[in-house]
Amino acid sequence: MKLPTSCLVLLFLLGCETVDRVNSIEVSSAIDRDKLVDQFSLIHDFNSGEEFDIEKLIELQKESDRKDYKKVLANFFTEYLQKEIESFQTINKSEHDRHILVITKDRWLYRVDIKQWLEYGNIWTVDMYGGFLQAQ
Repeated sequence: MKLPTSCLVLLFLLGCETVDRVNSIEVSSAIDRDKLVDQFSLIHDFNSGEEFDIEKLIELQKESDRKDYKKVLANFFTEYLQKEIESFQTINKSEHDRHILVITKDRWLYRVDIKQWLEYGNIWTVDMYGGFLQAQ
């Protein structure tokens, strides 16, 4: 479509705004994951997670779900804390430990440290956790 020169001059004088669909997302509606990681690092008050004696650790080796840290994490939240996970992300990991940021559907932010037990068939257990209700 070709516009007459007068229309082009009028558009120039009025000003045109290009639409960038990627950058038009409102920042206020986006999740600030940097802020979540900053809040995660402020959690220093922890509760003990799962505490098992040697006999129980030997027994847990038979549970295939214990070899998948994601299943251990999900089961801990649904069964022990009675909360539903909205999202989670590993923030730090070493060879046999993970520090995981968890957001629940009721707006709690948790830091969960889980441990892999090599001597017990590579099962995972929740070592400790701490959290707080996110501000609005």
